[in-house]
Amino acid sequence: MKDIFVGSILACIVLLNSGCPKSCIEANYSFSVNAQVGPDRDSINVGDTIYITSSFPAKLIDQGTGAEINYTGAKKIGSTLGVGKLKLGSAIPVDAVFDFSYISIKGNVYNDRGIASPDAVQQLIYQDSNNTYELKVGLIAKVKGTYALGIGNGLSVGRSGVKNCEKAAFDISLNKTNQHFNIYQSFTQNNQSNDYERKHAYYFVVK
Repeated sequence: MKDIFVGSILACIVLLNSGCPKSCIEANYSFSVNAQVGPDRDSINVGDTIYITSSFPAKLIDQGTGAEINYTGAKKIGSTLGVGKLKLGSAIPVDAVFDFSYISIKGNVYNDRGIASPDAVQQLIYQDSNNTYELKVGLIAKVKGTYALGIGNGLSVGRSGVKNCEKAAFDISLNKTNQHFNIYQSFTQNNQSNDYERKHAYYFVVK
């Protein structure tokens, strides 16, 4: 049951529309970047806001070659945010995007009704600011419950002024964040978490 539960919660966070030309299918570069979720509390009240932040420079290390790449002028760096409501006794979370209101502070968070699961997934777009890519968005709780967030990996379709696609994949990991796996464990009755969960998942209660 654990594998079914985990897959159901986190499968939604890999949805991302690349928009890249068919002639450029694979990413040219692979970068590793970080994100954080705060404030550092395992429970909040209705009306409180949770913030997701991420910031990284345009000069990054390609994970495939170890070379420093100046990835300035990205046309768009997008990611996803999966939002699920957990229920005891069920292996499948409930789509919960609209249990929250959203604010965009740096970059953008929005809902794309054209994807397969728009009630489970929000879209995230980074802001290009002085050779730094930044994201800061807020989720304002509207409904009580226990929730799982999944921060998806990112993708850029290329760079402005560059004829080649130069598509880039961004491996986004949560760091400096208490991800509250004790909440997850209380639902699954399992004390183990896999690598993907440790990198991407965040759990909390709305009271």
